Amino acid sequence: MQNKQNKTKKPNAVVALCILSESELARGIPDYSASFETEQPTKFKLLLSGLGMDISQPYIRQDGLMHRNRFNEVVQCSRWVGNERLDEAWLNSGYASAAAKDKAAGSKMIEDAYRMRQETEDQQAALERRDQYTVIQEVE
Repeated sequence: MQNKQNKTKKPNAVVALCILSESELARGIPDYSASFETEQPTKFKLLLSGLGMDISQPYIRQDGLMHRNRFNEVVQCSRWVGNERLDEAWLNSGYASAAAKDKAAGSKMIEDAYRMRQETEDQQAALERRDQYTVIQEVE
């Protein structure tokens, strides 16, 4: 029989994204420039990690995108999208999202609640596959 103390929780399929806007970085870092990512890639990755992004997982940069930042401002600039960190330090920092805490908990009941809202990894993948074939017709 396995001891409960040795049992590690496996994260469930809840989507816990971390989205960081260039406008947020520019506001928080006085000498920030767009070249920071390419000129100092190690420091840039540490910055993303410090702001909650799991840099051991793939993340993407989306350029020139109109979006709403954490300050509730509509901006048009680059942003980085990746998975949120799930380590104990981040989860206990006070900055972790509810989704990250729920994902780290590993509860199948919580996963089912997220699945009903289509906020699990498999549901998001299905929605993305559907969106590949969606055609948006603009009215002039």
